[in-house]
Amino acid sequence: MAGWNPGPDPFPADDFKEITDFTYLDELKFIRHANIHVDKTPASLWQLSADFRASMTVHPVNGSPYPLTIKAPRGMFTDLSSVPKLLWSLIGPIGPHLEASILHDYLYMGWTDFRTKARRQDWVFADTMFLAGMTTSKVKERKLIFGAVHSSVGWSVFKKKNYTLKERMDEWLPLLKKDHGRDDPPSTVAGSAKAVSDLTANAAANSGQR
Repeated sequence: MAGWNPGPDPFPADDFKEITDFTYLDELKFIRHANIHVDKTPASLWQLSADFRASMTVHPVNGSPYPLTIKAPRGMFTDLSSVPKLLWSLIGPIGPHLEASILHDYLYMGWTDFRTKARRQDWVFADTMFLAGMTTSKVKERKLIFGAVHSSVGWSVFKKKNYTLKERMDEWLPLLKKDHGRDDPPSTVAGSAKAVSDLTANAAANSGQR
């Protein structure tokens, strides 16, 4: 098949009990476009400039634990952490939960390349992985954030996809080319504490929260 290859199914084949040993394998790197160049969800300025991976151990209900690696692909657009501006004083769109949010975004779109109908067990896995990632990042508000996404609203968002990620990626990847004509040079955001701190301060300042 021409174009972007979604690779192996990122979801466990069967029901699972828990996720352990969650580890980030890469720094989180973006470019920020000067203008929004896409008109489909997520219509965002932020695009991954490199693959972002995490490894974990999945404990199935039946059988032995096994390793699993999840990869949010280079070229994927993201709206960062989808937090309404009214809540930014409590939980900003950028913070220690960002890395887990990017992988969570990927899983919320990625199932569309492997199934025509959403499976509830995939949604449970995506949200459990999100919580495991936030635990690794020591996010203090992780239970609050998890409770917000693992709800009827979250399930509705997960299952209502009228596109495949492959369709989006085939449109998005060309936007990483240097000759695309952006008005300003791309900025790289590494997943370090300093980068996250700087971005959080900028977001808060721009939103008038500080």
